[in-house]
Amino acid sequence: MRASHRLDLGQLVSFVAVAFVLNAQFTFWVYHALRDNRERLDLERIVLLARAGTAARDIDARIRGLEAELLALPVGVIPAVHAPISRIVILDAGPDGERPGWTILEGKAAFSRPIGRGRRAVAVLDPQTPYAWLATAEGDLQLVDTGVADPTRPVVALAPPFYGLVVAPDFQAWEKLLDAYQRRVFLIIAEGGFFLAAMITAVVLLWRVVRRESLIEHQHQSFVSAVTHELKTPIAGIRLALETVLSGRVDEAGRHRFLGNALADAERLSGLVEKILEVTRYAGAGRRLRIEISDLSSLIEEEVGVAERRATARGAVIAASITPAIQAPIDAEALAIVISNLIENALKYAHGEPPRVDVRLTIERGEAIIVVRDNGIGIRAQDLEEIFKPFVRASDAVTRRTPGTGIGLYVAREIVAGHGGKLTAASEGPGKGATFRLVLPGAEVVPDDEFSE
Repeated sequence: MRASHRLDLGQLVSFVAVAFVLNAQFTFWVYHALRDNRERLDLERIVLLARAGTAARDIDARIRGLEAELLALPVGVIPAVHAPISRIVILDAGPDGERPGWTILEGKAAFSRPIGRGRRAVAVLDPQTPYAWLATAEGDLQLVDTGVADPTRPVVALAPPFYGLVVAPDFQAWEKLLDAYQRRVFLIIAEGGFFLAAMITAVVLLWRVVRRESLIEHQHQSFVSAVTHELKTPIAGIRLALETVLSGRVDEAGRHRFLGNALADAERLSGLVEKILEVTRYAGAGRRLRIEISDLSSLIEEEVGVAERRATARGAVIAASITPAIQAPIDAEALAIVISNLIENALKYAHGEPPRVDVRLTIERGEAIIVVRDNGIGIRAQDLEEIFKPFVRASDAVTRRTPGTGIGLYVAREIVAGHGGKLTAASEGPGKGATFRLVLPGAEVVPDDEFSE
């Protein structure tokens, strides 16, 4: 029987404390990771602003140089097209045509100077030459809403009189920075989510371990209580019988009767010890079974024959319907324990008039079907699976008053599972009896002459 390693209160408190510290550390990490990511974006924006400021000063210097060059031309001379002039437009002088100066033409910066005869030459600047960042604040500049604080590109306005012109970083460069920022946010959240999921998984697993350990402890206590009771009863009977015989107060017939009772109690005690040993031997039975082709029909007939003697003493009836000559790959010794446990369990809880147990063996599609049915107290629906767990018994009052340890059905299912079979319980409800159905694969009917050979 495996020892139970319980989690004590101190270990549980320690785990909760560690989980709390990890959660605090996790929250701290997420907060600072997001803040550092935002600070990184701000620093990158400052770098772009610095570059834009440098470009703005350079552009301003070039424009001032261009202005001086255009003003130095003689009156009537039309400026030549050269960088950063994209084209020359000849317009009427208009009311201000006699004064040279900067103006905006078709959304672009232009320098206008008179050339005589009521005309003026307007030199339009190319915003893409030599600086691709030159744009008008109202027209050419593309502002993009990215969903983050201050999402627009950093811009630097040119010096007067160019209030309408700004220098802005390249649109694609700024978008790459924003994309990188958002990817880092996603990675932080993803890593945080993974860590949080791991913590939740650890808590759930701990809760399951605590519940399982608590259940094992409860089952262990129930087993100890049941075994103690089962041991005390035959021991007390043996002691009483021996003391009575040794006292010399009984005749020869009485001595035989008391010694017979002591022998019966000794057999009962031996059977209980054997059941406990079965748990050790057959738990995880698939690794310990010695499987070989055996006569399943004969094995069940033998177990029924043995059980009939106990049934007669209790006033019960066993009715058997066994298809002959069925053989299957089994461990005969282990499977005999299963059949014995099922029949003994049925006899224990059969309470009809008279108590009756039906045992049936059939074969269907290469599977041996063994059914053990009683007319007893039945099993509640919520207990149909619980009764196969170690040291667990049904929760009704009749079961609690009936001697038992709660290990017979557990051992039976372990052995059946080791054979690759299936053992299930069914009941129509309290007072309507119970049916245990055992399915073993690889069965076949072999004629008697072939099997004997």
